Amino acid sequence: MEVRVILKAAGFICLVAVGLPANLSILLLFCQLRLLRGHLPPNDLIISNLAAMNFIVLLCRGLPQTLTAFGVKRFMNDWGCKVIIFAYRMGRAMSISVTALLGCYQSVSVAPATPRWTIMKRWLPPHLPHTIILLCGLNFVITSGSILFAEAPPANGSIPEYTLNLEFCIMVYPGAEVYVSHGTANTVRDVFFVALMVLAAVYILLILYRHRQQVKGLRGASKASAGASQAVLLLVCTYVALFGLENVLWGYTLSVSRVLPAVSDARVFFASCYSALSPVLIIASNRRLARNFLCFKCEQKANEDPSLQGQSSNSHVGE
Repeated sequence: MEVRVILKAAGFICLVAVGLPANLSILLLFCQLRLLRGHLPPNDLIISNLAAMNFIVLLCRGLPQTLTAFGVKRFMNDWGCKVIIFAYRMGRAMSISVTALLGCYQSVSVAPATPRWTIMKRWLPPHLPHTIILLCGLNFVITSGSILFAEAPPANGSIPEYTLNLEFCIMVYPGAEVYVSHGTANTVRDVFFVALMVLAAVYILLILYRHRQQVKGLRGASKASAGASQAVLLLVCTYVALFGLENVLWGYTLSVSRVLPAVSDARVFFASCYSALSPVLIIASNRRLARNFLCFKCEQKANEDPSLQGQSSNSHVGE
């Protein structure tokens, strides 16, 4: 096997092995919390949507890339390629949009209680579902073009010009103008949401700095807010770094008529990394989420061993 193929297989296996269980764990946890409590707090609602989009990204891109690296060829027809590529691009677009929304929501949460910010603090939480639906509609319009251009790779292996070769599927553009304009539209959308992330992150940092200047050691609600803000900052910084790497390669692909498989593999890998890393960062940096995982583990052990039921109920009361 080529070194490129070995690295591709190892990389995507790691992404799938880490990302799918981590995102699924977050989704199942929030489903349990939703059933138990009847609702999810705004932060949890956004994170659950982010986990769902990341799961779709890894399912629609990580698994096909892994199969391709192991030599499985032409396992999808044209319609299969259209569905899988559209689902991936939609999931990736929603992932960046929801991450930006998470940053904006957290910046509003930590903002001072001035009249304008107070109005925003009251308006935003109940309208988060509508905002997510609006983002979904916007991304659907931008990514719907992928349905037209996605095809199964030809049996003879000949790849025409202005084609993105994903090996398991190809994106065949009718000409240079469509090729560049389609890529530019996606890049402009991504840059807009990344700019929102950066602005929100800068604002959060300023608020946290002011808090530390005014109070030595944040306590109570301020301390919890600071912890949530730091978790959001970690997600935003991770995405911005991976976005930069991906778009350097994306800019290169727009400048040539035939893209080397190694360049395409690297770009897709960096584009999928966030979907695998973000759930790990969320679990590691969110103490409340970690406590919920431990709580459910205690419940499972209590169901298996009746002698632990009292301990499990005590742990719930303690929280």
